[in-house]
Amino acid sequence: MFKKAVMLGTAVATLSLGAVAAAGAGASAPRIANSTVLTEESNTGVTFTDNFNPLDSNSVATQMNMRSLTYEPLFVFDTLKAGVQYPWLATAYAFSDGGKILTFTIRKGVMWSDGTPFTAADVAYTFNLANSVPATNVNGLPGLVFPAKVVGDTVVLHYASPEYSNIYNIAQTLIVPQHLWSKVKNPATATITNPVGTGPMVLKSYSSSLIKFVANPHYWKGKEYVTGVNVPSYSSNAAATTALVNGQLDWAGNDIANINAVYVSKNRATNHYYFAPGNTASLIFNTTYGQLKYAVVRQAISMAINRNILARDGESGYSKPVTSSSGLLPSQTAFMPNGYANNINPAGVGAAKVGAFLTSHGYKLDSNGYYALGGNSANEIAFNVEDPTAYSDYYADDALISNTLKADHINASVDGVAASQWYTDLSKGSFQSVVHWGNGGVSPLTQYQGWLDYSGNHAGTSSTSGDYGLFKSNVAESLIGSLQRTNPSNTAAVKGAVTGLAKIMTTQVPVAPLFYGPDWNVFSSKRFNGFVTASNPYSMPSPNDPYLPLILSHLTKA
Repeated sequence: MFKKAVMLGTAVATLSLGAVAAAGAGASAPRIANSTVLTEESNTGVTFTDNFNPLDSNSVATQMNMRSLTYEPLFVFDTLKAGVQYPWLATAYAFSDGGKILTFTIRKGVMWSDGTPFTAADVAYTFNLANSVPATNVNGLPGLVFPAKVVGDTVVLHYASPEYSNIYNIAQTLIVPQHLWSKVKNPATATITNPVGTGPMVLKSYSSSLIKFVANPHYWKGKEYVTGVNVPSYSSNAAATTALVNGQLDWAGNDIANINAVYVSKNRATNHYYFAPGNTASLIFNTTYGQLKYAVVRQAISMAINRNILARDGESGYSKPVTSSSGLLPSQTAFMPNGYANNINPAGVGAAKVGAFLTSHGYKLDSNGYYALGGNSANEIAFNVEDPTAYSDYYADDALISNTLKADHINASVDGVAASQWYTDLSKGSFQSVVHWGNGGVSPLTQYQGWLDYSGNHAGTSSTSGDYGLFKSNVAESLIGSLQRTNPSNTAAVKGAVTGLAKIMTTQVPVAPLFYGPDWNVFSSKRFNGFVTASNPYSMPSPNDPYLPLILSHLTKA
């Protein structure tokens, strides 16, 4: 299961922003007619709520990864191709003062979907909101020294230290309209039922089973081929698979087991998929829980896991097992520290070596047959792996991890929960361990912030954006800060910081990297051409934020 790292909060106030008409939606998604309305979904097991707040993790817009149908970023980055970026609401950016000042040139001629002109003031407002109300800082943005300033058609951001490597998070911030959001009392928790944005779509209708969008008549890119987007609700990946096979979906972001037999073979001319390595899925440990507090235990668990089986069986062969404890993606090999490229045995080391390692650190088999500190069952290594049952691949991974660890005398069980419960537990750090997709990105900084950056929005804060496992390390914070401050052109300095962070990943194991998570992308070319493919990897391919406006702009008549 793939999804962007989410923002976490609680909705309390209800507001209608704008005057887009709403009408009743159908109860289910019928077979698609030959029209220019795209039917897509990127997540299953989500309980729809009438809330399109892009700053609230509980909103349907966030959980269905469709915020960018309405709200757009300044730039879109292609993480599959280093250096490829697309100007969106901004046309250019430039660093100055050694990376401490970032200036965006804002696109002219853009309007909000309610007909109000979009200006640099909206951009400045969005960044100032994130700075003054931490709960709205959903991208983990660095703090501003001074409020964002409008200078002509530019917005100037001042930081305390160089922020070269943070450009990915900064520039992909979704911009909200000042003329409406300045009136919202609780922007991080307000329930927005009528979103107003600059994006290609506006909300047409909402129901608990189907959400409909229509083309924004004021869209700055003009009229595009796709004239509407329908987003249906499915209870599970299996239900979404059935919809694909039955012609009820054009585009899906789900794991589909045996996809060639189940989907592609039904019509090889129109049924396709392209699963790019978009993230490093990992077992995240709650480093405050039981024996998981100890690095040697986390090391032993990582040593024991058979990543080959996870990639082959849990992920249906769509993933490659991780072989580096650094967690770096295949697209980031230029940053790989010496000696870390293949320092993990993807098959696991076996019960004998796991046992010898734990025994050397004072663990013995207890009366239950599991390793415990001093052999005392009160100190047994016992924990569960929690994931949504609707995420069929992760749920299967959990069972495979449990089976392997139990065979190695480590008491690991599986806890299947509803997706909504999982998000809540992540936000609070109230889990024992989870399999999670983590953060992808152009720079390793994005990944390491998500895993190791306690000083950012860690679990339990008002707007959690990472460090769900509550790992805390002054050394990690220092290295992340160094990476943030370093000009990417200084490759030696960048690699030095990455080497230090890779060492922490290896010796402290706050997370155990498992496999390179596919960016799920299943599509039909029966009615639309232009989806991302291996031969045309112009973007991350799945129906996810912030890539939706970019991909929609590429779709044409089949």
